[in-house]
This record gives sequence, C-alpha cells and structure tokens, in this order.
Amino acid sequence: MAAALVAAMVLTVSGAGSASVGAPAPDPRHLSGLLSGHAFTLVPFAPVTVPATGGSPLSAEERAELTDRIDDLVAHSGADVGLAVQDLRTGAAYSYGAHEPIYTASVVKLSLVTMLLARAQEGGGELTAGERAQAETMIRYSDNDVTDVLYQRNGFTDGFVEGARTLGLSGTEPNASGVWGATRTTAADQIRLLRALYTEDSPLSEEDRAFVLGLMETVAPEQGWGVSAAAGPEDTVGVKNGWTPRASNDGLWNVNSVGFVAGPEREYLVAVLTDGNSDYAAGVELIESMVSLVTETLEGTQTEEFTR
Repeated sequence: MAAALVAAMVLTVSGAGSASVGAPAPDPRHLSGLLSGHAFTLVPFAPVTVPATGGSPLSAEERAELTDRIDDLVAHSGADVGLAVQDLRTGAAYSYGAHEPIYTASVVKLSLVTMLLARAQEGGGELTAGERAQAETMIRYSDNDVTDVLYQRNGFTDGFVEGARTLGLSGTEPNASGVWGATRTTAADQIRLLRALYTEDSPLSEEDRAFVLGLMETVAPEQGWGVSAAAGPEDTVGVKNGWTPRASNDGLWNVNSVGFVAGPEREYLVAVLTDGNSDYAAGVELIESMVSLVTETLEGTQTEEFTR
C-alpha cells in the first residue's frame, strides 16, 4: 500500500505524545444561517468494505483476549465506544463496536473538507485560495465559525447527505436541524473516509489528498493526541480530533480521534469514537489506551501495562 502523500510545504508531526489533561475550550455546535441551496450531484465511487476480522495475523485466542482487554477498559470508563484499525502493511484489521453510531463533534470537519473537494473536482474546478485557507483553519485549528460557513457552502444537510453517499459512508447521518457536530457516524465509516484520503481508492485527486493529509499532519500541537499514541519517534501522524460535553447526555463528554500513522515499522488507519466520558481527560486517556493496546497487540509488542 502506498505511503502517505506529503505536500512539500508541510512540516511532519512525529512521536507518540499524549495530550495535556487540561481540557481545551468546549467544542459547541451552533450553526448560524439558513440553507444556502448549493446542492450538488457527484458520481459515487465503490464503497470500501471494512472487514471486522479478515486479514488479521491474530489467532482466535489472541483476538478474544484483545477484545476482553478492550471490554475491561470500556467497562471502567462507562463510555460508549466504536473503534476500527487497519494495518496497511499486513492487511490486518481489528474492530470493536465499529458500526455503532456515535456523535462526531469536530471529527465531522474531516468529512466536510473531503466533500467540498470532491464537489469542486466533479464540477471540473477546485477550491479557491480563500476556501483552502478556510479549510486549513477548520482542520488545523478546529475553528467552528469557519465550519458554519463551509457547511452551508457544501449544501447544508442536503449537501452532506449527498456527500456521504458519494463517499460510501452508509452509517453517517447529519443532524436534521443542521447542527454539524451532532452528525452521527461509525468507526467503520471513518476508516472508509480515511481510505479516501490516504489511498488511491478515492474520488479525490492526488493533489487534493495531499492537501488534506498535510493539514492533518500539522494540527495545532494541543490537538495532537489520540491516534498519535500508536506512533514511534520516526513516524508521521495525521489526525483530526473532536471533543465536547453534551447537555443531552448530562454533560458527559464526546471525545473522538481519527487519523493515520506511517513510518519505517508501521502504517495504520485508526478511528476511535467515544461518548459518555466523565470529562475530556478521561476520554483522551481511554482513546490512547485502546489505540496503544490494539496496535501493540497487532505488532506483538504488548507492554506489561496491558498484560494480565
């Protein structure tokens, strides 16, 4: 499988650092304005099949033991979890609740920029310099105001539904009122999205894929947690995270991380969605514990922390 495309202008984010446990400002979803009416039609490419168990070097016993350990982490956290990992070097795949719909929070911004690029490409054009600057602000800094603008430019909920269909995201559904962070998705769909960005199995051009990957690789340092737990010191990490307390869930936290890790010894696509965490720090810790456990198990390098 081809390595990640990297734009020449992009700096590389390396290492397996964790986030600071001090929570950033909450990530509220308030969408201002009305439907802009910019609907669009794209020709869908074939959806990617994400196997739950196929291709893994793990034995049935090893897989069952890994699932038991994930069960323990989830039970201790009290959160709802959807997780999917693909090892692009070996073809291994592991999933846990990967088809369970969970609120996206700001992870939806990665879908949105992909849809905007696909829409422009289908029309025979490309995003303007101004739109690319807005996309950069949305992905690298997770700016909500810019996301409001781009969500409307994409066609609001109708545009999002059409974009999800085009990308083969069968388990992703926008909020009917247009609250983009209340979109629901699955870990399996997020792996499909990552494949559309990271591999040639995509409706996007090589240039557009490199653009998005470059943004993911240069997110603000305080947002570099989650998927990065799988990385070694020589690895490149690309990530888009989302986090917010939800009033409709008694103020418990929705914390998500999707992205890729690529380097001399590993090449992963990873999607972890969680809801019902006691706070931001607990959500980050849960995600990083699961990411480390799964990837270390696939590599046969489990640490003492994860052995019984």
